[in-house]
Amino acid sequence: MKNPELFDHRPDPQLGDALRAALEPENHAAFVARVMANYERALEQATVPTWEVLASWFRPGVAVAVALIAGFVFGQAMLTPAPADPASFEAAMAPAEGPGLAALVTADDPPDASVVFTSLVEPR
Repeated sequence: MKNPELFDHRPDPQLGDALRAALEPENHAAFVARVMANYERALEQATVPTWEVLASWFRPGVAVAVALIAGFVFGQAMLTPAPADPASFEAAMAPAEGPGLAALVTADDPPDASVVFTSLVEPR
């Protein structure tokens, strides 16, 4: 309300009299019967089967799920740095120092595998 002077906080005597007349003890049963009859009719018109409600949520839900997954994948692609392009598998697996993968596979007396694998895990 833009103009608070138009709002009257005092009780409305005509509405109060009509409500008191409708709720008098002699009319109370008739009033309750009318309300319950209208309630049942309104409830029948307003009731929608649960499956119809869930079905109405399905398409928007799928669209939101696809958008979230696409956003996550796009975000991960943007945040993940591009991998270095090694010249060969041996160059990619070669440790910074010590025996390489080729020495582990082809040598007569191969080095301990834990040395090679540890060098792969440790930062260079």
